[in-house]
Amino acid sequence: MPNWIRLKQWKALPVRLRGGIIIAIPVICLFTSLSAFAWLKASLEEDETVVQHTKLVKIETKRLLTALVDTETGVRGYGLTHREEFLAPYNHSREVIPVSLKELESLVQDYPKQKQRLEEIRTKVDRHLEILQQKLTLQQELKRTRGQEELMVNTALLYDWLEEGKEKMNATRVAIDRFAQEEERLLEVRKQHQVFYRQITWIVLCLSAMIGSLGALLAILLFLQLERELRERETRLQNTNLELELACAQLDRFTANASHELRAPLAAVLSNAQVGLMELEDLTADTTFLHQRLEKIVHLTKGMSTLVGDLLFLARHESLLSLNSLELVNLIDLLGTLTSDWKSKARSQHLTLSAYLPDKLVMVKADANLLRQAVDNLLSNACRYTPAGGLIFLRLNSDNDKVSIEVKDTGIGISPQSLPHIFERFYRVNQTRTKAKGSFGLGLNIAQQIVQAHGGQITVTSKVGQGSTFRVVLPLGDETNED
Repeated sequence: MPNWIRLKQWKALPVRLRGGIIIAIPVICLFTSLSAFAWLKASLEEDETVVQHTKLVKIETKRLLTALVDTETGVRGYGLTHREEFLAPYNHSREVIPVSLKELESLVQDYPKQKQRLEEIRTKVDRHLEILQQKLTLQQELKRTRGQEELMVNTALLYDWLEEGKEKMNATRVAIDRFAQEEERLLEVRKQHQVFYRQITWIVLCLSAMIGSLGALLAILLFLQLERELRERETRLQNTNLELELACAQLDRFTANASHELRAPLAAVLSNAQVGLMELEDLTADTTFLHQRLEKIVHLTKGMSTLVGDLLFLARHESLLSLNSLELVNLIDLLGTLTSDWKSKARSQHLTLSAYLPDKLVMVKADANLLRQAVDNLLSNACRYTPAGGLIFLRLNSDNDKVSIEVKDTGIGISPQSLPHIFERFYRVNQTRTKAKGSFGLGLNIAQQIVQAHGGQITVTSKVGQGSTFRVVLPLGDETNED
């Protein structure tokens, strides 16, 4: 799955869930490491217990073997010297051997194979002790019945019967050695097992450190990404709030201006209509006055119709136009027609309109009627604020993938304080002057709305007393080519 899809799915999760996952990552790593260490610790302790247990078995085995040797040595010494002090190790060993065998039996209880060997050792040891005891008893009886001198003479005979138990002792020793070797082997295996687990512990320690570090790093990265996303959301919300506040302020201003603009002509229409009706009651009244009143009503009604049409246009064209509604428009033909229409209007106001259009074909994807209305509003604005004898220039330029339409006049110009607001709805630099010229302050806003709907941009530069230049920049059409 591509990374961007995973990131998109991650961002689609609720913030609370993502925060919980981010917190859970290091916690899971911690508990996983602790669980691994606890398991390894328990395994090492178990191995250590087994090792100590095996060492105890070895020690007890050596103790048993030493006791057996002491018994044989004691009997041999007594047989050679008939001195009672040689029997002390023998008697002590006979007490130690049963205890040692019992201890070994408890130690190898969980090892059936060793337990079986121990039973074999017990049988041999019992048999060996039995033989030694018989010989010792026999020697003591001979000493009591025959006397010390005769026993000393029969020393060679004594060696013969002591050697009779040597085979049994060797067999017992071999069994004990096998038992001890098995314990030695088990001890070696358990030590290797212990070493293996220590190595595993170090590996797990390193892996836990790496995984913990990676988990912490991942948690930090996800937290930073979440923080950045929340900060971006906050910024967007702040910008949205500012836009909403601005929109509300513009709406309040628009409502106030629209109410005022509609109230004034409605009042004038009402008053003129009432006067006209009163004049109709007097048939002898001069019809010229009545005609003027009715003409005033017609003029105001046309103005209100224009205002309402402009308001409807602004309400309907708040976003980019659909591509299906656009078509290739020849700007040379469109601007040429507009120039012809406005030249007569400009002459009637004692103005001179000049157009500079290139020889090559200039095509744009646009709604021809809307684009014509935008340029028409700019020409109307230029004629309205240019004194008699002034000049108006219409110029078309194309460069690479852009086309620009300039409308320049030598009119009264716009003050620097008014330039930032010139495209606002109902904004007028001079309220009295613009009202006298029949402007509602919507023409430039409509032109801007049309240009932006086509993906273009409109700008203005102006100097007071020298005139203004409005520049419209639109993307060039795909089929523009030279004639």
